[in-house]
Amino acid sequence: MISCIMLRNQAWKMIPKGVRIYLQLETEDSEMAEESNTTENAKIEQKELEAAGKTEETEDPGQFLIAAGKTDNYEDKLRLYNEALNLDPMYFDAWLQKGFVLDRLGRSEEALACYNRALEIEPEHLGIKCLKGFAYSNLKDYEKAIECYDEVLKVNSEDVFSWYQKGSVLENLGRYGEAMEAYDRALEIDPTDALIREKRLRLLGLIYKSGTLTDSPDSKFN
Repeated sequence: MISCIMLRNQAWKMIPKGVRIYLQLETEDSEMAEESNTTENAKIEQKELEAAGKTEETEDPGQFLIAAGKTDNYEDKLRLYNEALNLDPMYFDAWLQKGFVLDRLGRSEEALACYNRALEIEPEHLGIKCLKGFAYSNLKDYEKAIECYDEVLKVNSEDVFSWYQKGSVLENLGRYGEAMEAYDRALEIDPTDALIREKRLRLLGLIYKSGTLTDSPDSKFN
């Protein structure tokens, strides 16, 4: 289960904003429930452990994620995520962050394995599906990336982030007409997004500069 407190570290901040929104919103209710379930017995147990010279933190996999947030070294982060997973192989947060760091290191196939493991734990998690899209894009498997964003859009057709990312992938494939449609859809949902507007204008300039064929899907933009 994701802990919003644990994810407020460097790896969490590096995750794209659109994905972070999913990761936070999908867990707010469970976080509140966890806090309300703290009992007096747990406090007593902690005091007993401290008195014996041993803290609960040494057995808490979340402490490894907190430590990972304090280092800039990706290899150290990976070691800490593995430590957390050794204690709890079902620790969703650790699989997520390990996958994200692996993707940034260019080890996108390994990242996908982590994301798939996370999805085994939480199969409907949209944030992980977005992150899989990034990994596939890094592997230049653009069709798979589009599939990931389409999965998100089937659930939430108003997701600006997925429309934008899908447009970017389509642009990489040279499918400029479809990319423009994706950017337009994103701007219909959020007309104030300057990044998407800039991306659309650049694509429009590219379309005019390249002079797409009249029988191409992009002909309506000529």
